[in-house]
Amino acid sequence: MNTLNNLKKLFAGGLISLTLVAAVACSSSVEPAENLIAAIEASTQQVSNGASSTVIPTSTESTGSATEVSSTESANSSTEPIQAAFDSGPDDTSIGDAIPEVSEPAPEVVQLTPAEIVTAQEDHLANLYEDTVQSVVFIVTTSVQGVGSGSGFVWDEDGHIVTNYHVIQGANLVTVKFFNGREYRADVVAFDPAADLAVIKLIDVDSEYDLIPIKIGTSSDLRPGETAIALGNPFGEEFTMTTGIVSAVTRTLESGFSRYSIPAVIQTDASINPGNSGGPLLDKDGAVIGVNTQIISETRQSSGVGFAVPVDLVSRVIPSLIEFGEHTYAFMGITGSEVNLVLRENVGLDGDVVGAYVNSVTTNGPADSAGIRGDSTAAQFNTPPAYDGDVIVSINSIRMDSMDNLIGYLALNTAPGDDIVVGVLRDGVEIAIPLTLGARPNVS
Repeated sequence: MNTLNNLKKLFAGGLISLTLVAAVACSSSVEPAENLIAAIEASTQQVSNGASSTVIPTSTESTGSATEVSSTESANSSTEPIQAAFDSGPDDTSIGDAIPEVSEPAPEVVQLTPAEIVTAQEDHLANLYEDTVQSVVFIVTTSVQGVGSGSGFVWDEDGHIVTNYHVIQGANLVTVKFFNGREYRADVVAFDPAADLAVIKLIDVDSEYDLIPIKIGTSSDLRPGETAIALGNPFGEEFTMTTGIVSAVTRTLESGFSRYSIPAVIQTDASINPGNSGGPLLDKDGAVIGVNTQIISETRQSSGVGFAVPVDLVSRVIPSLIEFGEHTYAFMGITGSEVNLVLRENVGLDGDVVGAYVNSVTTNGPADSAGIRGDSTAAQFNTPPAYDGDVIVSINSIRMDSMDNLIGYLALNTAPGDDIVVGVLRDGVEIAIPLTLGARPNVS
């Protein structure tokens, strides 16, 4: 019996030591020593006087003797051990700083009837028309050839209007009419025949009348199948809207007024007719993606194949025309053609090689000075090609899939004086050639 009491005292002493350490470690303020000793003595009395004390499991830091005592006591007692407050259990509740997860309610799915879908589309187009038509104009010109008409749109609050070059070509009198009926005379500011673009400026605009510039979008990421909306004045029918889709992108189109082509042209089946020229081609949000310029038709009316100057080119050309009276394009100094099956067979190119074959280089031009080679028989009249020219496959590590891509990249991304790196395929090996771009000569 004495042995058992001694063991209990030994256990109580160990527990008191642990209590002392915990009290000192956890206390946030210094208490009088006598208070702490009194608390320890009360705790000792409580533990030692228990007639049927139950063993509290110790932590893994307990001494070996204490562990042995616990094991012996557990073996001689039928009472189940009491779980310590700091031991984990199946019913533990998190009390930390973690924010409990809240499940998001499932989004409500609204089912629309076909009639509701059509109504929503109609409302969208009607609202788009009302928001945009105030920025579209009807242009009437007088020249030695007679009276003509076209379309345009407000570029800025200073009264600049964007249209096609061929709308104002040779005009000696220009009248601009808005949707609200207001009419103004306009002067021709500048034009760029190569892109078939022009800027005119309103004269004596009412000071209380605020011009509303049209929203400008982007054409770089257009995809066939996206919505295309044309606003203009076909056959003099003022402020007409037609809808369709983007039929194709990255077309190259001759402007008809320059030896150079319009790059990255947008093709659309939205109805474009004479009188639509110079008007905006819009996306589904009412932002300009192009300037309507031409159609292909044997009857001079829409056949579903219309073309628009890409707005990314417009956004480069128009500010130059307003500020400098002209726009200067980068010049590489080559003529080229697509890499097709005939060329692959004669040059010995792999079937997956694409790019622009260099037919000829301008003497002393940027490409010639950089060492790019054209076909050796290009200068010989009525002589079959030797198929020994370079094939341009990249510019600045961007792959060029065709001659159209090359023309578009230079027009939309470079300026005279820029340094570029041209990747060419020569004798089956791709090499990089540094080149400094020049300025395109002003030739028609």
